[in-house]
Amino acid sequence: WIGLKNYYDMFYVDELFGKAVYNTLYYALFSVPLGLIFAIVLAMLLNYRVWGLTFFRATFFLPSIVPGVAAAVIWAWILNPEYGLINDLLGRLGLPGPPWLTSAVWSKPAFILMSLWGIGSTTIIFLAALQDIPQHLYEAAEIDGANLFHRAYYVTLPMLTPAIFFNLIMGVIGALQIFTQVYVISDGGPLWSTLFYVFYLYRQGFQY
Repeated sequence: WIGLKNYYDMFYVDELFGKAVYNTLYYALFSVPLGLIFAIVLAMLLNYRVWGLTFFRATFFLPSIVPGVAAAVIWAWILNPEYGLINDLLGRLGLPGPPWLTSAVWSKPAFILMSLWGIGSTTIIFLAALQDIPQHLYEAAEIDGANLFHRAYYVTLPMLTPAIFFNLIMGVIGALQIFTQVYVISDGGPLWSTLFYVFYLYRQGFQY
């Protein structure tokens, strides 16, 4: 029995614990707001009555039901610095492609970009909330001279507050629990730049 020495070692001896907490908070700080913004914009676009709307809704929702391991394998190919899809497109535009998952600088932005793949379920919740907004609010705002931006800012966003709060909580929980992508793609590297907290727990509990 060593009392509180485990906690002392974790805070003062183990250098990876602080790095894992920092990486996780960094990931959550950027992935959650970006996911909310993209999901709201996408939900607004999918709320317009256009031809093939059902197809577009299903297409944007489909990535969120892809198994985590399969999605990680797909993104490992997309973000490959040598023959990946993103760097190939950047090369065709004459732009240098980042090293992505092989760089300690670009690895966390790569995982943040990867997180936007699964915003389909968040978008569906926002879409349901959008369809629940009474139309007479938009009509009254339009009569008062509100343009598209004013209607979105003064009517849509306030009415979406409960959905935004729910998706914010769920997004933070999901971001703090990121594991599968790290386990499949990077194993915490390079230079422990993708050592997130749950993967750190996994290493402590099962690999050691």
